[in-house]
Amino acid sequence: MTGPTPPGSDLDAIVSRTRHLLLDFDGPICSIFAGLPAATVADRLRKLLGDHAQLPGQIACTADPFEVFAYAATVSENLAARVEAEMTDQELAAVPTAAPTPYVHEVVTACQNSGRSIAVVSNNSVRTVHAYLARHGLDDRISLVIARTNHNPALLKPSPHLITQAVDALAAEPEGCALVGDSMTDIQAARLARVHSIGYANEPGKREHFTEAGAGAIISSLADLALRLRARVANPEL
Repeated sequence: MTGPTPPGSDLDAIVSRTRHLLLDFDGPICSIFAGLPAATVADRLRKLLGDHAQLPGQIACTADPFEVFAYAATVSENLAARVEAEMTDQELAAVPTAAPTPYVHEVVTACQNSGRSIAVVSNNSVRTVHAYLARHGLDDRISLVIARTNHNPALLKPSPHLITQAVDALAAEPEGCALVGDSMTDIQAARLARVHSIGYANEPGKREHFTEAGAGAIISSLADLALRLRARVANPEL
């Protein structure tokens, strides 16, 4: 049994080993908060925290809804559940104005044509992912969706939990899977789950961070990935 490709391996080496492509949702598939800014969502979640002591400085000013959610879980399970429910509502409200990532449809087609399955593994809510996929004609082209279903942030990436769930549901081996993600938590979770990692450097500075985190390969456009997938038929033995 072989493990994931070493950090810095080229994209060709990873694609040649990949039978199942796992895509993060926010980033590789779309920008979910393109029309409803994440900072606005974080503000709305903060209001639910009420008078729960003085908020730490980072939580008081963060534009990341997931940081507010994680903090709520340190206060109480009930508060975490309320914040998670509101975050799901906000994510669903963002679906109509979400911006598709360029070339994601080409990646999906290339996977299908080369004999690979494609799955979504996301910290966003499973309802949001399904709503977006249905809206953009991808729901019947994605083999599997593994995403947030409860109010326990410890199960989300960088934990390997969701990736491991996806690998098991696909009846796959980790070395036959690759995760495409645009955040450090994606790369960290992939390493813990022992699947290959492809960093999607869609913003300045991410390439350097992904290199430091040990990403197996780094791309700046999904077009690069689609081209490699088209050129290499999946190995059915993986």
